[in-house]
Amino acid sequence: LQALKRKPDLFLCSNLDVKAVFQCGVLSLKFPEAPTVKASCGFFTELLPRCGEIAPVGQVVHENGKVLLEAVLEGIGGQASRSLMDHFAEILFALNKHCFSYLSVW
Repeated sequence: LQALKRKPDLFLCSNLDVKAVFQCGVLSLKFPEAPTVKASCGFFTELLPRCGEIAPVGQVVHENGKVLLEAVLEGIGGQASRSLMDHFAEILFALNKHCFSYLSVW
């Protein structure tokens, strides 16, 4: 999360597997530890607004965003603690704002 905030062009590096980072974030949304889930939500809240400006991020979100949406809905549906609902809502808001055309398809 901090790397994304401070140096978003890190995601342009050819050595970085953006898909793997994305998938790790999705898996982290399902962890039982609230701080881990909160950090993962923060990561996606920072990542999704960059879909348009960082091509590798946009590509990964386009191809794997449905999995993210499913994980968020599972968390809201009862898998995650009630105290984390605002954080999951932030992801939904970011998806709606920055990936609306994909969101309606997923």
